[in-house]
Amino acid sequence: MAGYPGKPLPKTLGIKAGHKVCLLNAPGSFERRLTSPGDEDDVRITHDLRLPPVDVVVLFVESVAELERRFGDIVGRLHPAGGFWVAFRTYRGDVTDDVVRRIALAAGMVDNKACALDQSWSGMRLVLRDEIRDAMMYRAAPPPVSRRVRRATAAARMAHRLRPSSGAGSTLRRARARSTK
Repeated sequence: MAGYPGKPLPKTLGIKAGHKVCLLNAPGSFERRLTSPGDEDDVRITHDLRLPPVDVVVLFVESVAELERRFGDIVGRLHPAGGFWVAFRTYRGDVTDDVVRRIALAAGMVDNKACALDQSWSGMRLVLRDEIRDAMMYRAAPPPVSRRVRRATAAARMAHRLRPSSGAGSTLRRARARSTK
């Protein structure tokens, strides 16, 4: 049985209502197991990282080179309190839990959970270290939108009142007019 006995896969992966989940290179059967027809949860599943921050990322990899190539981009778009699952083949390939752990430590992440996702895929959950997470919390919420209407300053309102409305003209124009006579 995949995951932990008696726990559904979304709960094992830490997916909650309102989360944005990104699946990268995932087999179709995996996505079907995440979205069961009886779920009314507001979980958004996407297959690209264009709109950060993402709460949960599940990356399926076959080689260490692919993991190293995609690691930095994923960590840069991950929510500071989010989880990054690296799924790798259980019995073949050059990706092991030790290799994933070393790459994660180099990027400032630590592993805090591991499980079998199905018969052939294992997964390891990575999170940002506490010191780094605190520094990255600025990514957690978008900047507030200012609803203030920009008004003219007092100096601009005063200059508008002092502008001549009749044909008095400027001092420079009057000086030029006198010099041509």
